[in-house]
Amino acid sequence: MSTTGLRAANSDAPATTALCRSGGELCTAFTSLAALSRDDDTRWRMLASQRPTSAALVDLVWVRSWLEAFAPVEPVLLATRDDGRLVGLAVLQRLVESHGRPVRVLQSLTNDESFRFDFLSPEGRSDILEQMWHVLCATPRWDVIRLQHLPEGSPTLSAALTVARERGWRALVRETFLTPWRPLYPPASWDEGLTRKFKSNLRRRERRLGELGAVRCDIARGGRPLERALEAFYQLEARGWKGQSGSAVAQRPQVKRFYDRLVERAAADGGIWIPMLTLSDSPIAAQVLRVSGRTMFGLKTAYDEAYARYGPGQVLTSRVIRYGLDHGMEALDLMAGNATYKADWARRFRPHYELLLFAPSLAGRCAYWVRYGMREQVKKLPGAVRLARWLRIRRRGQ
Repeated sequence: MSTTGLRAANSDAPATTALCRSGGELCTAFTSLAALSRDDDTRWRMLASQRPTSAALVDLVWVRSWLEAFAPVEPVLLATRDDGRLVGLAVLQRLVESHGRPVRVLQSLTNDESFRFDFLSPEGRSDILEQMWHVLCATPRWDVIRLQHLPEGSPTLSAALTVARERGWRALVRETFLTPWRPLYPPASWDEGLTRKFKSNLRRRERRLGELGAVRCDIARGGRPLERALEAFYQLEARGWKGQSGSAVAQRPQVKRFYDRLVERAAADGGIWIPMLTLSDSPIAAQVLRVSGRTMFGLKTAYDEAYARYGPGQVLTSRVIRYGLDHGMEALDLMAGNATYKADWARRFRPHYELLLFAPSLAGRCAYWVRYGMREQVKKLPGAVRLARWLRIRRRGQ
């Protein structure tokens, strides 16, 4: 999208750049969460619904919970309006990092608890996304723009690359996660596509659990049952290896605040499910699922390690899939990386990418060369990749 015919727009937010289309009503400007109206909140939900792959991690409930829990020093919210109606949204954060010298970074709202990101706009409206990117690239308050975990096919990524070329920003795209996911389309059976060995192991494990006592799966979806299930999940996780290493949710105040807020907000519309597998009424496995549209997104899993030989987490996943099919779900997205316990269920995989844009300024060029430049240029040399692989193998053998 050319910037010809664009003019500056005023904004009360602490921003320096905004664009409006001359002769039209499409206007992009920085704003703040506090400045959004109830109608904006409604439009945010609608826009998120048009990104079904990412909606659960970029909708209003998720973003507000994340910002409250992790409290970034400088949140950055960019909004596009068409005749006053919200039609585009990006919520980011501004950081200052040190790589020999201070580097100003505009970063996605991603961390170890948030592993997918996207800008929001109506389907097919690349003009909105490109105008948003023009505003970001025209703002002299960051040297690097870094968006992590953009899913394959993200229009945010393609719009960014288009605008970066036009404005002379250097672009670097690297793969991050390869996420397993499983479509759930009736009348297919719940175990369709699973290997014969895996299905046999599941049946054996469930049978052996049944020999120890009554096995039951309950899925809490709201109210007091959901609150009790969340507390049971915290306790179950803290009793395992995560508790021993100090990485359980209950041991990290910011992370616990995030899940507390998320469950509190999402419970109102059924956006959080907590499945619990019990043995003789005692929890032995639990999951935290974010539900958006007809997709279940797996956020957290915990199990009682005393029953590890019985695979309680896998038994629970099998129950979740059956429950999802019975209740109109169309996919189970296992989120983040491709761990073995996820890959066993996968029918498909979704690549994710990190986008790095470097400003055509001295600071932007320095940021590129200090961190990535030499490595990227060496990759272009004939035989460089093979040489690096040979050197790694040689070092391991010494």
